[in-house]
Amino acid sequence: MSPSGRTAVLLWVLFLAGARGHAQIVGDPNSHSFDTVTDPRSLAMGESSVADAEDPAAAFSSNPANLAFLRGPGLFYSYRSFDGVEKDLGIEDLHAWSLGVASAAPMGGAALSFGRREHGNSRELRVYDQTLALAYAACRGHVAAGGAVGFFNRYALGTDLERESSYVPSFDLGVLYHAGESADGPFGGLSIGMALQNLAPDHTWTITSDGREFDGRMPLPRYLRTGFRYAADRPPAGLFPALRTVFAGEYRWYFNPPEEQFHYESGSGGAGLELTVAHWLCLRAGWIEYHDKGLRNRYGLGINLSPDSGFLPAKVRFDYAPVRLPDGEFYAGSHVHSFGLRLSW
Repeated sequence: MSPSGRTAVLLWVLFLAGARGHAQIVGDPNSHSFDTVTDPRSLAMGESSVADAEDPAAAFSSNPANLAFLRGPGLFYSYRSFDGVEKDLGIEDLHAWSLGVASAAPMGGAALSFGRREHGNSRELRVYDQTLALAYAACRGHVAAGGAVGFFNRYALGTDLERESSYVPSFDLGVLYHAGESADGPFGGLSIGMALQNLAPDHTWTITSDGREFDGRMPLPRYLRTGFRYAADRPPAGLFPALRTVFAGEYRWYFNPPEEQFHYESGSGGAGLELTVAHWLCLRAGWIEYHDKGLRNRYGLGINLSPDSGFLPAKVRFDYAPVRLPDGEFYAGSHVHSFGLRLSW
């Protein structure tokens, strides 16, 4: 690679790792693995899952306290691609995925998750970032509390270029209150959740190119999430099947110091609706605010398969959400397709 080519690659990596990548954290394909929501259920419902204890995958993107009501072991996997990203910027094969395991634990629940994002360009450069996180939550009466610790790292490999970042420890703290009977857990009635996320030091890195080293530093986004979830069940009646309705809403405030505010917007919000028909078909719709881009609609579906049929050893849920990203320099008119699979016993 020529010196001008190496310089171009170096600038490209720095650009992706810099402040511009955090200008729209929610749904931005340049944000890090700890900011990229891959769970299609959460995406379809406007990423409003801070008070949703029904989905353990959301505990790592929203609120660790949601793990407190797990009733057994489970596995979850989700994949999110970013189709149609403009190729003239040299970005190719941008995608993210996460894999996790969750289980009931003494007084609550625990989960382990690994998330990864990767992409490259035409100069045979690959950029990876990944987050390994462990979360635990416990419940007493109507109140649950939880915490999560994650370790984030980003690196890049290319011809005559190498980038390695520090392993940044990040901490999340959350609480969840549900107004229903304690024995029933927070899956019916009203729940209210709140979480502090990304309590972490700055992300630092070193880039080596053509024998020279370049150091960089960037503060991570720290924010407060608060929201609610309301669920109601209607039993089957005559020709009408059972119907479950879930409505959720959430708002996120960014509270980095004023000198770091140029990296972030002040806040964003979302809301979502889920209808489950006959216990197996889930229809979802949502809305999310992209700061100065206004509201964007979301939608998706899920299919629940039960072991009652005798063919399945566990409960299986498949989720899908197609999402149109906001207009921007990186992703004008592009879509994300997210798939998810969850097994629970």
